Amino acid sequence: MLGLFINSVAAAPAKEYPRLSANQSTSSDYEIVKLIDGPIDAFYQYNNQSQFIAQSGHDLWKINSTGEVIDHFNTSDLYSSGLILETEGFIDWVFTGDKQQKNYGEMIDASGYSEQQLRDAFDKADIVEFLDKNEKGLVYLYQNGKVEILDISKQRDKITDLVYMSHNIRTEYNIHQDETDINGNRFQNYDKKPGLFSFVKSSSLPRYVAIKGYEKITYHRPISIAETLFENILGSIFVSNHRSREFGYEVGYSHMELKFKEQALKFSVLSDDQYSSERSHDISWLDPDSASPTGLKFMAINYRRKHLSELNEKSLLPYYEKDIGLYAARTKTLHNQPANTAWQLSYSGVHSYEPVWGHIEFAQPGLSPAYYWFRKRRPLPAAAMMGDYGRNADIASPILKTLPTSLTFNWRDYKDRNFRLIVNNRDAWLYNPDGTKVALTLEFDAAEMEQAFKQLNDVNEIVQLNLNMVEVSRGVELVVHLKSAKKEIRLNKFRFDYQEHPYTPKSPHVTPDQNQAMLHTAYEKSITELNPDTFLQALNEPAIKNKIAFYASPISYYFAQLALQFNVESRLTENAQLMNFYFDNIHSIINYPQVDALQHKNLVVFAAQVLYTGAKLQEAELAKKAIDEFVEHDFDLEKETNRAFLFNVACYYATNHNKPQMLNIISRTIALGRDPESYLTDGDFTEYREDPDFLNALKTTAVTAP
Repeated sequence: MLGLFINSVAAAPAKEYPRLSANQSTSSDYEIVKLIDGPIDAFYQYNNQSQFIAQSGHDLWKINSTGEVIDHFNTSDLYSSGLILETEGFIDWVFTGDKQQKNYGEMIDASGYSEQQLRDAFDKADIVEFLDKNEKGLVYLYQNGKVEILDISKQRDKITDLVYMSHNIRTEYNIHQDETDINGNRFQNYDKKPGLFSFVKSSSLPRYVAIKGYEKITYHRPISIAETLFENILGSIFVSNHRSREFGYEVGYSHMELKFKEQALKFSVLSDDQYSSERSHDISWLDPDSASPTGLKFMAINYRRKHLSELNEKSLLPYYEKDIGLYAARTKTLHNQPANTAWQLSYSGVHSYEPVWGHIEFAQPGLSPAYYWFRKRRPLPAAAMMGDYGRNADIASPILKTLPTSLTFNWRDYKDRNFRLIVNNRDAWLYNPDGTKVALTLEFDAAEMEQAFKQLNDVNEIVQLNLNMVEVSRGVELVVHLKSAKKEIRLNKFRFDYQEHPYTPKSPHVTPDQNQAMLHTAYEKSITELNPDTFLQALNEPAIKNKIAFYASPISYYFAQLALQFNVESRLTENAQLMNFYFDNIHSIINYPQVDALQHKNLVVFAAQVLYTGAKLQEAELAKKAIDEFVEHDFDLEKETNRAFLFNVACYYATNHNKPQMLNIISRTIALGRDPESYLTDGDFTEYREDPDFLNALKTTAVTAP
């Protein structure tokens, strides 16, 4: 069925005319770059024609006036005016960049409006959207960041040609569009003012593009030789004036030259002779409005057929699928003008339920961050694979030459309450019962990054700065490599920061030495096995034991995290062992002076876990150690803001009948926002439930925390 006669096996076009996907079409000042990788449904321009939106299904990408992708939004509620109109509110992200839903204004009954009053209301708005929805006629009027709704149900029949953006162009079928008309919603006999958001129509070969040659690569058979012969024989017997089907047609690369401000940009694109003597180049030329001040030019390459199984289209995918996407001809950005090796960010490893995205920062003054976005989702079962329809669209990671200083990294998965992220002998525990949202900032070591690039300076390819999420026990490890096809260099000196839950430990930056690595490995083994022995043995090693004060901050974190995790897993006996070791061997060494705010935070978390463990095991001496050492000696409770810790202290004082101290702590926690109901329902406060002083403390007016 494949039946391909290949004249040049997987032939690549001449180097002078590289394929678009190679991102090598450049001149001295200009370049053609892929912005979106995958099929494109529609293309729009907005905000005085200087910015653009590319659409693929429900995915929308925003492109700025210099031809860079700067943001993404996913919605099924985009309307032809550019507004996102949802049931409970609207989103004006297209125009403002704000992704938050805003409330509609009060609906106004316009049944008594005259025709002129209606038109006056329409004319005052910046944007007008007419909807025939739920048996009602509605007009959405957008002005000054607000939407007012008019109910014109009595004139509902005048709303015509409504086009909701889940229109007939659907990405899952990968329709190749020569031109896609999206009609605006209309109100009978009313001409809308020029829209702020308009569809960019595709066109045929524009005047600034010329065909300079052709390179045959293969001969394509839509159906087999036997099927072709059989069809021709039957046709000649039963059909008068039968025209024999050809056995196939020629396919190759057309050499194209695009003139951009008097400079030539050369590239190749797949073309064939199937439909006419003129070659079909499978490009949608998307020319923005001529009034555009940007000078940008865009083109899109889509799948050639709706179903890839049709006429053996799958066999041609190796020749053009990498080229599918949206391209911009633009002025070279400042990011890729230095004479460094070209590189781009890539992502691999554990899937994310939401796209992976962030911004890349640079040291060069005035250089704006580069936006990136990856779709890395859970693989579908084989039966559900969409191989017959092609792949989803993703942003094409920007190709850069300026070395990065840092980047933000956003990733999401749905796990149990505790999800662990390991980065360079440091871990972050993320607690969220509804799913894990990882938001990191990675700060690269400038010397390490420069040296890594020097080692790959002679490669003739785009180097990948790869973020790899490797699955490990209870979470993932983030590994960063700079890599080419033949060589990869792991980066070990970058730092990271993250936002933790307010009442959980946070890992400090660590000194990357041998002792710290040994200590982290022991901690990792203990937390994985839920047994403190390995960690406690490491603390007794002479090399570490003699430097406990030096490693005070990470040690405080390890104790806090182990204590919290053991309690989460109900390993109370093991926790008591860990805590007694701390008070007997560690506390007096690391606790003074507490110059590290993060160390103090972690010790507060640890103290809260000691109080909890002592109460659960009914070990009064263990809980008393936390009170004696932390509460009544080290900590100033008037300055503490950890409500979970203070609640445990209040519980201790309640069960030990120290009413004055208990009331002071209760007042402090209520002022910090603790729910009074938690005191009324907790068994430790049973004897106080009718105590007027206790009830009065629960009514304390909230104050600002220091």
